[in-house]
Amino acid sequence: MVIIHTLQKNEHMKYLGILFGLMVIVSCQQNKKTSTPTETTTAKVYSPPQAPTVLTSPEDQNTYVFDHYWDNYNFQDTLLSLNPEYSEQAIVNYINMMKFVDEKKFNDGLEDLFNQAKIEPKTFQYLTTTMDRYLGDPNSPLRNDILYEGFILNLLKTDKLTEALTIKYKTLLPMVQKNKPGTKAADFKFLKDDATFSSLYEEKADWIFLFFYEPGCSSCADAIEALKDYQPFNALIDSGKLKVLAIYPDGNRDLWDDYKAEIPENWINGLDEEQYIVNKGIYQIKATPTIYLLDQHKNVLLKDANLDEVAKYLKI
Repeated sequence: MVIIHTLQKNEHMKYLGILFGLMVIVSCQQNKKTSTPTETTTAKVYSPPQAPTVLTSPEDQNTYVFDHYWDNYNFQDTLLSLNPEYSEQAIVNYINMMKFVDEKKFNDGLEDLFNQAKIEPKTFQYLTTTMDRYLGDPNSPLRNDILYEGFILNLLKTDKLTEALTIKYKTLLPMVQKNKPGTKAADFKFLKDDATFSSLYEEKADWIFLFFYEPGCSSCADAIEALKDYQPFNALIDSGKLKVLAIYPDGNRDLWDDYKAEIPENWINGLDEEQYIVNKGIYQIKATPTIYLLDQHKNVLLKDANLDEVAKYLKI
């Protein structure tokens, strides 16, 4: 299954180099540096500590490195901490490790990181801004609302945010927390192709694939094309176990009518003519397509997922 992210080509390029640089943790142990801002190293990529050889399981190794990830990082050396080649790659690698630790360790790790970074305001600003961009930007391949929520909560506990940033994150937090995995998805009505109305909760199946799209969106077209030709996905639809709801939330009837032919016949094509979803903000749709996977009780299984994540969950 080919991953379809919500990236336009020009947005994708600014992340691509960093993502290709995802590194394997280096094999030499290093002691925590206590150098002054003038004592810089010539290293071009930050090297966190390696897990001890006595730890053999990948889980234990990841936990150890996550706990000690910033031990070799000199937060006061702004010549390195503000260097994207050095620090941005380190942040990306750290974000990738977040997915594999439990909630307590994740929160403890972020709290400790922010406390260390606060020593140097410029480092703190660069680190938090970069992390925000990767976790919250709709065009980021690493966007993850679960991790972003934890990032915001821990950031708000620091005493280094300006009043404007505090207001921003307090306003953003409720949006990020909507329709989280494990919660009930918000219901809404929509107009169908046959001119009848339905709602999310009226549609019954073991799984609901909720696909928010926009006519003319190239990423939407790519995702539709990939799914249209993917036999295991269509087999689930044909069996009645999976139902696909393609919803255009912006309410333009003419655009929706003109785009109908692009939506597969075995999908339900819906229009939120009153723009209830957008106006009430019941779903956070920063980019299209935005994809949710729900169970038969409308519990959220996956939020803002890509196609590979859905395929892996459905085991197809």
